[in-house]
Amino acid sequence: MTQPQEIREAHPYFMHDAILDQPQAAQLMLDTHQAASQEVADTLAAKKRIYLVGIGTSWHAALTAEHWFRRFAQGSPEVQAWHSFEFCSYPPQLSGEDAVVVISHRGTKTYSFLALELARDSGAFTVAITSTNPGPRVQTATMILNTVAQERSAAFTVSYTSALTVLAMISTYLGERSISGLDPKVARYQLRQLPGQIARALSQESAVREAVGLFQGSRRFLCTGWGPNTANAYEVALKMKETSTVDCEGLQAEQMLHGPFCSVDQSCLMTLIAPPGPGYQRSLDIAHACAEVGAPIWALVQERDRELAGQATLSLELPEMPELWSPLVYVTPLQLFTYHLALAKNAHPDLFQQNDARQAAARRHYDL
Repeated sequence: MTQPQEIREAHPYFMHDAILDQPQAAQLMLDTHQAASQEVADTLAAKKRIYLVGIGTSWHAALTAEHWFRRFAQGSPEVQAWHSFEFCSYPPQLSGEDAVVVISHRGTKTYSFLALELARDSGAFTVAITSTNPGPRVQTATMILNTVAQERSAAFTVSYTSALTVLAMISTYLGERSISGLDPKVARYQLRQLPGQIARALSQESAVREAVGLFQGSRRFLCTGWGPNTANAYEVALKMKETSTVDCEGLQAEQMLHGPFCSVDQSCLMTLIAPPGPGYQRSLDIAHACAEVGAPIWALVQERDRELAGQATLSLELPEMPELWSPLVYVTPLQLFTYHLALAKNAHPDLFQQNDARQAAARRHYDL
């Protein structure tokens, strides 16, 4: 007999537990997946093409991993991130020379396991990065790297960063055979620092609550990032929609200036994911433009940043780290902001809006 889903009706909701579990989960991935990550990477390195496939939050993980894999592989093998639906609907020509890595937390999303089956039937090497208790169809992959138990909140957080940690490890081993200029051993040493850096970011929860208190009345919430953090801009917008249904959008920083900024005004909050990197000057440009139209700015910056922090309405300083790995740390205050915004809006962050009768009725018209 199926047990009824446990539902919390007040803070801390399950989403909050999952957010705070991320330092320990990242450490667990680093401790338990070293050998498997190297084995996967050794096989991937011998392929011509690597396809990283996911949907929803897992698609965002695929986009971030694409950046890492490309940086370490330097074009050989070729690396592409695909949305699961697109991969199944307009599939590439697959063969034994290809590898397909499917990221799926629950292992039950239709197009993700169909992508895996398509790849397997084409003779491609298949990898599933999934939970410790996934659905059966995703378990047909050639290799399975398990992350954490299925989350009890529908707003995935710890499963996202756990999958990213595994993908980061694989990317460094992929770099052992490349001429990328990135030292894989140094990169893995840097990864070992991340659980502590995630914990430091999470220790600033009170500052994030302050930001929510200041900005919760915004009509629109916008977020920008670039490079490895582009997907985090998409991710926070997705989490806000899932948890509190606010009007929100995530955009690549340069893309923000090519039309979307025309809709920015004083009723919008602009969140800038802005560690040191190629997009930092563009973030400054966005900040100056926001000042002209009266839009407030919340900036996530590296500690001791003064230039962008000085332009922001409010800033949050995060630990110094290589830009390459910053998505694993910079996403955590975005998750906390999303969570506390849901509390401020009297919304339930765990239920995918299924406590709304209209959303529950709408949900009967589609399968995931």
